[in-house]
Amino acid sequence: MTNSLMKPILFGLLGLVGASLSAAFIVAERPWGMPVVLLICGVWGVLLWQDGRFAPAWPVLFLALIAGVSLAPIGPMTPERPLLWSYLGVIGTLLLWDLSRFWQRLQDVADVTAAQPLITTHLRRLGMLVLAALIALAIQQWLPLTYNFDRLLISGLLLIFGLNALLNRLRAEQV
Repeated sequence: MTNSLMKPILFGLLGLVGASLSAAFIVAERPWGMPVVLLICGVWGVLLWQDGRFAPAWPVLFLALIAGVSLAPIGPMTPERPLLWSYLGVIGTLLLWDLSRFWQRLQDVADVTAAQPLITTHLRRLGMLVLAALIALAIQQWLPLTYNFDRLLISGLLLIFGLNALLNRLRAEQV
């Protein structure tokens, strides 16, 4: 994989995120959420189209919150909870955000041969993380464990943004 393939991969992943979160709203019988998902994915696609130099955090936060809304029990009669589609949408959203930020850093590498080991290492680590997340989903589906996905999602997002702020502060102190 080279740097030139990152843009099509990011757009393909964006399409999968939009499709999985739209499927979550279809399963939950809440069609009003689909236009919101598609609007945020469209805005994110426009931001990615502009050479990928700007990878904001707000689409990630909005899409993850929307995935939580697709799972939330609303009203007295709650249809089937779309855990699988919402979970895959959140995983895809985080993958997309990570890869778009990695693409930003990768564009600063001048030598193409130096970029190849960076790409391989990053994708290997990211693949292991996705595999661990999918194993956790499979275990939760097959074993009679109970955990609140909404709380787990919010806790994970707070952890991600908190660690990001901590790393930014540590980088600023080093300079």
